[in-house]
Amino acid sequence: MLTLEEKTVLDIMASQAQRAWPSGELKRAVLARLPELGERTVRRLLLKLQDERLIEREGEGRNTTWMLLARGPRDAMRPPVDLSLALLKLRQLARHHVPPGVIGDFQEYLEGANRVLGVPPPDSRIRNAQAWIGKTARVEPGYPVLAPEIDDVVFDTVCAALYRDETLYIAYCPADAPLGVMREYVVLPYAIVEKAPFWYLVVSLRRSSGAQGDPFLLRMDRIVSVASRGYGMERDASFDLAAFIRGEKIFEWFPEPPEQVMLRVTEAGGVRSSFRAARLAHDQVITEEPGGFVLTATMTPSLALRNLLLEHASTVELLAPSRMREQIAQQLEAAARRYALKPSVPASSEE
Repeated sequence: MLTLEEKTVLDIMASQAQRAWPSGELKRAVLARLPELGERTVRRLLLKLQDERLIEREGEGRNTTWMLLARGPRDAMRPPVDLSLALLKLRQLARHHVPPGVIGDFQEYLEGANRVLGVPPPDSRIRNAQAWIGKTARVEPGYPVLAPEIDDVVFDTVCAALYRDETLYIAYCPADAPLGVMREYVVLPYAIVEKAPFWYLVVSLRRSSGAQGDPFLLRMDRIVSVASRGYGMERDASFDLAAFIRGEKIFEWFPEPPEQVMLRVTEAGGVRSSFRAARLAHDQVITEEPGGFVLTATMTPSLALRNLLLEHASTVELLAPSRMREQIAQQLEAAARRYALKPSVPASSEE
């Protein structure tokens, strides 16, 4: 039976399972998780795990590296049917929402789940579980925008550092910079957030004064290169990802302070509007009127909300706030003028 300390060493190494870990870096990673151990105790742990054929050592002195070996009789791992189904569905729907590599026994359980559900079903329970894998899917909301590519090495390096609370050096290509111009950051990763089709990294920046700044976002596909810088920064224990998303409204795109929004929704031909079923706020109130209804709710004016209203402009009229109504009216007037003209089609498009 492995001790908590031994499992911690294996867990850290498993975050980059194929890597040869320099001895000094591995010790620092373990001490960052278990600072009460001391360097000598960590060294004894490594030697014990080597004796148990769980890790392998190469080199001597400063050149010593450690490699993670296969752990345990993998072929014997057979999770229950329900757990096998949950594991395979997790892999299908949330590939980037678990740490990279082999975390603990996760990969072994996945392989075991494949063995349990990957054979001709001897009974209806396994047959039903096999069928369920193909019975649910996740389709991203919004328009069919192609997801930008994220380098696998970048994603795995970021996830491994996030898992271990390591500081990162990042070379970043911002949207407002000329092509090829990079910005360099030394940051502590706080979280990864998916808002389709983009992935974002929440980080805290180390300032020249040595202090850490407030968390902010970097788009993962704009990260050109990344490298670990060890344990130079400390995570703010009070950081709460859910509160950060709610409080900052940072994923709403150019958000403004919440205020009361009033919409008049027309239901032509007796067809019920989707605005009846899709709630926009917890406090929304629908007041019936001939031909439709008026919806009142506290919302955060943002680019996303404006786009939603423009998309439904033929049946949804924004009554308040007046400032936002004027902005949408200007956009609709500009669009109407443009569409009133005969389109000028490029010659190449007519061929």
